[in-house]
Amino acid sequence: MPNNSYEVAMYEHEMSTSSSKTYEPAMSSQDLLHEPHAVAGGVPIMSPFDDGGHAPSPYQHHRGFYHDDHEDVEGDMGHDMHPQATYIERNPVQEDWWLSWLLLFASLSILVFTVIPVVVDFPYIVLPDWFSGDTLFRLFDPLFTVPLNLLVMTRAYVIQTGGRSRYWGNLSEQTVCWLFWSMSMGIFVQGHGVHTAAAMFKHPVQDFNTAHPDIVAAYPVLQQIYSYMRDVWEHIIAHYMYAIGAIFMSWAQIFTFRNQVHEPSTGTKVIFAIGSLVYGLLLAGVAIEFPYGIYVGLVYSVLLGLMMLLLITMNRRGLRRGGLFTMGKRMVLQFYLGASIVGLIIIIVWIAKFGFKNRLDAGVNT
Repeated sequence: MPNNSYEVAMYEHEMSTSSSKTYEPAMSSQDLLHEPHAVAGGVPIMSPFDDGGHAPSPYQHHRGFYHDDHEDVEGDMGHDMHPQATYIERNPVQEDWWLSWLLLFASLSILVFTVIPVVVDFPYIVLPDWFSGDTLFRLFDPLFTVPLNLLVMTRAYVIQTGGRSRYWGNLSEQTVCWLFWSMSMGIFVQGHGVHTAAAMFKHPVQDFNTAHPDIVAAYPVLQQIYSYMRDVWEHIIAHYMYAIGAIFMSWAQIFTFRNQVHEPSTGTKVIFAIGSLVYGLLLAGVAIEFPYGIYVGLVYSVLLGLMMLLLITMNRRGLRRGGLFTMGKRMVLQFYLGASIVGLIIIIVWIAKFGFKNRLDAGVNT
């Protein structure tokens, strides 16, 4: 109780002002996310995740949406620490337009750096013929392919908002997506580096063996060293590390965009369809070029197509048949579905003409 006149006056003032205030119980972050009338700054809050764990696309009704930066945490004094909502401004037409171009150029990048060195006879850069022009051309592959695939990932709203804060243990959905993609990218770059190194280092041994057949006859290990570099590391281990890394990067994109619904414009639909065609050509080209690639390409094209069908139709996102027969509503999933069909058709035509031989074994030289 107050002990003097000044404290009495202050006490009476506080009591009179507090009696006019109305206090309401605080809402938890989960209540805030799912309360239909909850607002932040006068704008309704829309969560990217509903009670059932589904993630409706922000493109369906909003140009943007709010999401919580953090979950509720218990303060030192036992009070709830309420998160602040962050508004993400989105233009769905522009976002999808950029995504379609990025998918096209990411596929085109791998196709160009894979096919051009095969069909073009580059001159040697350094004499004697130890450093070929196609090896120099391939050195630039990751400098284009990796950033383009990274930019594809940044178009996902899971990446832009963080997704579920605790998706796998204490890791957010955004973190899991980036881990998946970065590990895939590491395999891709390692395979590229091993391939480039083996392609360069085999040439001195090859030239020596060609110039000194009598020495090679006396020391067969020289031919074994060349075969070890060319056949084992360059044509098998490096090729498949490169291909597996690229495949895993695509599956990281599929995982990240699995719940996203799009509203593509007519121009976006055209670019998206062209990109899917290019990726299908890439699947078939890699299968035809790699050792045992026809077997791997045939199986992978079928599995990729079936998995995309399941992801679309079993996770419908409020769309009829999951948007399977729409043009780009499930853009990334449909991109890979279309590519698998294109790749499968080309591989079947190749098998009908050349059997299960790859390009070199079939005698198709460029």
